[in-house]
Amino acid sequence: MKETKLNSNELFFSITSHDSTILSGNDVFVRISGYTKDELIGSFHNIVRHPDMPRVIFKTLWDHIKAGKPIVAYVKNKTKEGGYYWVLAAVFPLKERYVSIRIKPDTKVFSAIRELYVKLLMAESTGGMDESERIMPELLREVGYESYEHFMGDALLSELKGRQNLKSQSCMKAEDFVLVHPQLSQLKSAHTQCEILLQEYDRWFEKIDFFADIKSIFEEKGMALRYLARDIVNLSLNTSVSSYKVANGGETFGILARDIRINAKENDALIHQIHQTIEKLSSALNGIVFLVSAIRLQIEMVTYVIDEVLCKNSEVQMVEMRGNICDLIALVMEYSDKTKALQGELNGEIKEVLAYLDQLEKQMMYLGYVQVYGVIEAAGSSDESARFGIIFAQLKALIGETVQEIATMQKMGQNFDGENRSLMKRSEESVVILERLHEEMVMIKAREENHGK
Repeated sequence: MKETKLNSNELFFSITSHDSTILSGNDVFVRISGYTKDELIGSFHNIVRHPDMPRVIFKTLWDHIKAGKPIVAYVKNKTKEGGYYWVLAAVFPLKERYVSIRIKPDTKVFSAIRELYVKLLMAESTGGMDESERIMPELLREVGYESYEHFMGDALLSELKGRQNLKSQSCMKAEDFVLVHPQLSQLKSAHTQCEILLQEYDRWFEKIDFFADIKSIFEEKGMALRYLARDIVNLSLNTSVSSYKVANGGETFGILARDIRINAKENDALIHQIHQTIEKLSSALNGIVFLVSAIRLQIEMVTYVIDEVLCKNSEVQMVEMRGNICDLIALVMEYSDKTKALQGELNGEIKEVLAYLDQLEKQMMYLGYVQVYGVIEAAGSSDESARFGIIFAQLKALIGETVQEIATMQKMGQNFDGENRSLMKRSEESVVILERLHEEMVMIKAREENHGK
């Protein structure tokens, strides 16, 4: 059971039909599997399936792709000679096909999941796949993931971050490389477009930590607002109860208690709306992180395949891989459209949160006026009502904390709004490059067809 070496800077892909028949793949896939291309094409993908893989992982994979959803999984595969190799596989449904892009895994996430797989295999050996499916959510929570979707987004992001400093194994040297076929020169132009796209999405990729920070801060601050709102409601009730115990001036404190209570309930309703919007915002941010990671991987795969063709300097290789390159570009364009749509949702949700925060800020200003009036009344009252000085001092502290949380969220929201607008503009520029790249491939196809005639 010797491990076959997959270099960290290599990528490989396969394209399969809905029944998992292998339709195509690149040179790295052929080399790493140990099979010839003729042996792979037309075979079911389980030709490389390793017995050490828990069956529940493949069930999860098929559940996702049959539902038209992408999935990411760590997979141990076997080679023709009986060896093995590990990959992080990202599988994307594309019309009537599935595109699977694989990279070498090398992160702490990978280490944790290998241990998890051992536990799943043990569960399957005693209770079958039903048992491993039952315990998998619990095992994922033990390593810090709320769900499989949470895990696969983090796994893809972690592995891609680890690849950022890697360079592809290009054998091309633009300054002295002579292409023997005219179409290859056109393909070289497409390669240049891909490199520009990679640079664009690298800029996007650099913002992923910012997206993650926004998500966690908004969730944290949203929860803090809910606790503060609860404390203000409780304080309003204490004020109301205390007002009944005051013989002289109790009516005034009763009115103040009522104003605080009404304001607190309105604030609570606003904070509930903020919390709901933040939940939608968090889900959309998770989606953006996954989509940007997926596109970054897809663009790198397109570039790598074109590079393989150019390195071979072969017209036959170009004709064979042209369809694959077109499929991969189509995949990038599809995910680019999804990203644009989700950015639009994010834009609307952040504006909604900011609008609610503005309303809450005004509510807290009014509550501040009530608090000041209450302090004045408490200062001019008899010793019997001295307790109100303490109550209104507590209210002042709660108002101050709430205003501070609102200000932090407003600042983060405004920063995010600006960043999102900038990225939306860059996204439009990337779409233009993508369309140009697609045109390059269409022209290559047309030239090939004319050449065949």
